[in-house]
Amino acid sequence: MGENLQFMRMLAAARERLTRHDPAALAARAGAAYENGLLWLESLGQTVTVRLPDCAVTPQLPQWQTLVLLHYLELAGGAQLTGELMPFAQYPGGLARGGGFDREAENVLREKLGGLTSEELTRRSRALGAEIVRSNADLCARFLFAPRYPIWLKLWFADEELPASGRLLLDTSAPQYLTIEDAVTAGTILLDALTSI
Repeated sequence: MGENLQFMRMLAAARERLTRHDPAALAARAGAAYENGLLWLESLGQTVTVRLPDCAVTPQLPQWQTLVLLHYLELAGGAQLTGELMPFAQYPGGLARGGGFDREAENVLREKLGGLTSEELTRRSRALGAEIVRSNADLCARFLFAPRYPIWLKLWFADEELPASGRLLLDTSAPQYLTIEDAVTAGTILLDALTSI
């Protein structure tokens, strides 16, 4: 009960802060579209709309994904993607929280996704709107959590000598769009989606 009340307060605060922004400028900074009182953006393979001024989100998403997307829209600084990747631990002030998440993500990728076939992991990734890209990994997928917030998955499958291993990575522009807490939440949402499809 207390956790849900706290979440509802955070959601109300995010909605209130978002209404202080000019919608067209906000959309331009976030890589979203704005028309007729609606913001449109892509998130994990879905087209999401945010109606202004009440910030109602359609379709219904997991509650934390909704909150992080509202934070993304509010915080978006308009920075261009650099194409350079970093672990969550390299977030400003993220050594403890981001480093902990990096280790957690590596465990999930090794234990829950590393045993899948390349075809199955590709299917799950594409179901979440991912682009499969060439890299030094056995499988590399680029997910758009938000238009200017890609999350990269790199996975090396197990072989006779080594267990599976993997990492989630962010573009170095990521701190211009989300706090470390929101970044970790976004990464957790992606891992939950990949392991539950």
